[in-house]
Amino acid sequence: MAPDVRQPRTDIVFYTRQLHNGGVDRVVFNLAEEFLRAGINPTILVDLDNRYSPFRPLIPRGVDYVVLDARGPLARLVKLRRYLRHKRPAAVMCTSFGFPNLYAVVVRRIAGVRFHLMLTEHCFPSVDVAAPRPWQARFWFFPLAHYLYPFADSIVAVSRGTANDLARVIRIPRERIAAIYNPIVSDALIDQARETVDHPWFADADTPVVIAVGRLEPQKNFSLLIRAFAAVRRTVRCRLLILGDGSERAMLSALITDLGLDDDVAMPGFAPNPHAYVAKASVLVLSSDFESLANVVIEAMAVGTPVIATDCPSGPAEALDGGRFGTLVPVGDDARLRDAMLALLDRPPRPVAPSWLAQFTTRHAAERYLEILLPAAQ
Repeated sequence: MAPDVRQPRTDIVFYTRQLHNGGVDRVVFNLAEEFLRAGINPTILVDLDNRYSPFRPLIPRGVDYVVLDARGPLARLVKLRRYLRHKRPAAVMCTSFGFPNLYAVVVRRIAGVRFHLMLTEHCFPSVDVAAPRPWQARFWFFPLAHYLYPFADSIVAVSRGTANDLARVIRIPRERIAAIYNPIVSDALIDQARETVDHPWFADADTPVVIAVGRLEPQKNFSLLIRAFAAVRRTVRCRLLILGDGSERAMLSALITDLGLDDDVAMPGFAPNPHAYVAKASVLVLSSDFESLANVVIEAMAVGTPVIATDCPSGPAEALDGGRFGTLVPVGDDARLRDAMLALLDRPPRPVAPSWLAQFTTRHAAERYLEILLPAAQ
């Protein structure tokens, strides 16, 4: 049966398993807002509703949020096919690495509806290959991705390093993968950075605050930052604020207590507007073991906060132009991280040039995506 052409048409669908509680959600929201400004109707489509996600209330006004309520592979295939046949979007952009990408490729083949299918990569695939869990990644996903990814109309990675890694891991030609930096810098971000914060540490102008933002998960290696900060604290009066939540909260809290830092390290949890805190901090530190792009580094540069980041694969070095616009330190080296913090607290660098930040603006990224997703409309 042919699709009913009278059904309302959704121009671009962002498809993922559920909201991630992280930078990917902010990327989707920023793109959706830019698409709305361009007169395009975006929908965020998820398999499952994460009602506890702090990002759920941040979905931009005017953007549809649709839950398939699909549990298990068969339900995802059936419900995604039904939705696409009903809505007939011009394009579908898969926004998370993993099996949802494969479902989208298969459904596109059986839906009987034509649309541009884009797969995007926000993670570093080789890390999943090396990890002992989940075993499905190594033994099912990557072999299937090798055969199914080429059926997508386009594949986009959020950095050149991530694109190189994806091509190597799933064994497809590198030229099949475009690299588009995340949509991060905007007038809204700058406005949010000017808002006040209610944390008392920022009322003390004589004590600098080091800040970090991210999920409290092993990838972020906040234990490295806390140990390095303990060494800094023995030399300089300062404080450390870590915004975010996750599975390592109890372990990190115990480490803070063991190092005698309860009065100087705070982990207040998720902040809906972290930019206001980052803008008022003396230094932002990213201590990750790996990052595809490191959005928080770009956000800090945009609001004028000096950055220290581990030179992990692969995003921080790209965002900081190999160390030109921030300090890069070796992964896992708490002594080098300590020295970098001491240096920046003593002598902050100049602000980052606006010309460098232009490539990370929401408008620039949206234009690049639309050139691929809706080329006829450009």
